[in-house]
Amino acid sequence: MKKAALIAALGVLAAGCATTPRPPFIVEGTENAVSVNWAHSPRGTTGALQAADAHCAKYSKHAQFAGNVTDFEIAYNCVK
Repeated sequence: MKKAALIAALGVLAAGCATTPRPPFIVEGTENAVSVNWAHSPRGTTGALQAADAHCAKYSKHAQFAGNVTDFEIAYNCVK
C-alpha cells in the first residue's frame, strides 16, 4: 500500500514539473501591423511570413515585410 502511494505521489510530482511547449511562432499585432517571433520554429522566416499572412487575413489584408526587429523577430505591415 505504501509503495502504491509513493508511486502515485511521484507521478503527481513529475507531472507538475512538465513544461508547456512554446508555440513555434509568437504573433502579436493589430489590423495594421504584426510582429512574429520565430525563435522556436524549425520553419524559420518562411513560416514567419505565413504566420503574419494568417494574422493579416483576419482583416482582409496580406503581410508585407517591414523589417527585422531582432535576430528572431520580424515586423510586417498588414496591407490591402
